[in-house]
Amino acid sequence: MVNYSDDDSVEISDVEISDDEGRGEEVPLYDDEVIDGGKGGDNALLRAKHKKFFERLNHFMDVQRKIQQRMEKIDPDGRMADIQVEDHSGGLFNKDGTCKVEYQQQDVEGEPARNLGEVYEAAYQIRQALRDLLDKMVDKVKGLDYIDAKIVELKPRDRANEKAREEYLTRVPGPPESWLYDILRSSVTCKTMKQMESVAKFLSKKAHIVQVKNRFAGPAYSGYRDILYHVKLDMPYKDNVSFIAEIQVHHKDVLNLEAMFGLQNHYRYFRSCFAGPDRTVVETLRDLDTIKKAGRINDALMGRILEADDPDQLFMFARLFNQNLEDHDRALEIYSRVLVLQESSIGEIHAKTATTYQDIGLVQAKKGLFDNAIRSLQKCLEIQEEVFGQYSPEVAITRSQLGNTIVLRGDDGDELMEHRGALQQYRKALVIREKCLGEDHLDVAASYQNIGESLCKLGDFQGALAAYRESLSILESLLGENHAEVAAGHSLLGGVLYQQGDFQGAMEEYSVALAIREEVFGKTHVQTAASHTEIGKLLTEMQDYEEAETRHRKALRIRETVVNKESPEAAESHYWIGYALNQMGDYDAALESHTKAYNIRLEILSKKHPDTKASRRSVKANEKGKRES
Repeated sequence: MVNYSDDDSVEISDVEISDDEGRGEEVPLYDDEVIDGGKGGDNALLRAKHKKFFERLNHFMDVQRKIQQRMEKIDPDGRMADIQVEDHSGGLFNKDGTCKVEYQQQDVEGEPARNLGEVYEAAYQIRQALRDLLDKMVDKVKGLDYIDAKIVELKPRDRANEKAREEYLTRVPGPPESWLYDILRSSVTCKTMKQMESVAKFLSKKAHIVQVKNRFAGPAYSGYRDILYHVKLDMPYKDNVSFIAEIQVHHKDVLNLEAMFGLQNHYRYFRSCFAGPDRTVVETLRDLDTIKKAGRINDALMGRILEADDPDQLFMFARLFNQNLEDHDRALEIYSRVLVLQESSIGEIHAKTATTYQDIGLVQAKKGLFDNAIRSLQKCLEIQEEVFGQYSPEVAITRSQLGNTIVLRGDDGDELMEHRGALQQYRKALVIREKCLGEDHLDVAASYQNIGESLCKLGDFQGALAAYRESLSILESLLGENHAEVAAGHSLLGGVLYQQGDFQGAMEEYSVALAIREEVFGKTHVQTAASHTEIGKLLTEMQDYEEAETRHRKALRIRETVVNKESPEAAESHYWIGYALNQMGDYDAALESHTKAYNIRLEILSKKHPDTKASRRSVKANEKGKRES
């Protein structure tokens, strides 16, 4: 079955590469010398991130080559790549760079959709029109069966929300949700190239094609090939009301490649590199190949990168260093260069320049430079309000980020003051989002969660519970009861009840979160482990130390298997196992667990980190046979 990804390409699971074909050029294995030039050479966690990056990059690029080789066997003459279909829209963009309003998604009354909820409401009502078009296609295309032409599930709302942000945030006219064409989706699998050509001919004559992408000629970045048609459908029983749906046309032999070459994990990992309309897939693949050939991240490579004069290319590199490599020093170097180029070419008052200030602020926050981060985010906010106005989704996002950074900063221990400042930003973001996006929106739910967190820190537990419950109600209505975000909502509720001393209520919420996570992710997943840890801490507070130890050991087994035996998550489990053992009077066993936690934290988090200090205190207490407080 076809799984749709957020870049419209097919998601396929990760598999081992077979040894029946050459692996191409080998890149040197990562070692402790890869990070040089004085930038984090002693940081074990950063070295591990770099190693993981090169392992994924090598596999990703190798699979690209292998898929190309397979395609040369499937379609040696390039017939599928030569299929040409003209759109009927004449292109989506006007000469001034704006988009044609007639191709915005409409609500059920024929007005431009104002939010994601209106897009989904229209999608439900237009399904039959898409089904009718597919049935006519099956009747006309020889050898195509009804089972080959399916309407798949609507795009999940969380992924739709994310794609709207990544791809269409600056598209004019807005809102970005009104340009999502893959909410209502269908999959057509052809057995022959002749059928592919017949489908193209049928749609050219019988459908209004808004845009078409032949990805046999220009593959998706995952390497997958298909043809994507976005067709305009008339709403049944309503004049002048339409909706645009997606028809993804596959060749069965190409579709089978998803079982042969797994890219789901790589798709997620490299997704930020390919997000946005400013760089083509080919350009980004070329940039990644530059990194692959270098084989290591060092000052020589940085010099080459910083010589570039294309701000869009440099912005991609900056996000790569920030999000994939987590090399924040070098990311800031590149972002600074991007900013210089943008301000000289497009000016300071521009959406792209604002985004660069935004990213710089987020990286500065990761580095603990909170005052600098707040200044960068405030600069971003000033530009966005001038470009988009005070009431726009972009401004709401930045206000939320500003609130998060204020919380992280602290102010000489005056945490309450920080949360009051953050709460002000969160409430402003909520007002904007409800005005622009409607009350039933994922971003509105996120604002309620932010507000709940600050109210909880300020001691207003009833206010926090109300905010968290409002968020959870929205999440359940949009995502259903069995969803990862819904599990997180129950977990947050449990945390407030825990702080209030309502242990029974907290246990109920934590247990619901665990049940959802086990159903969504399985019993051996990091999120499932997190639920066991939450329940274990609660049981510790309830002085049920034996059951608490059992829960923490379950979390530890998962974390050591799925993450790493030397990870911060594993250290957390060791710490709480040690605490439970200490409370039961088994100081020797507690000392063993706390020592493991301390050694991991000392290596990864540094000697001065609060968690490392906590582990050190626990080690000393158990060495002396004392009960931990």
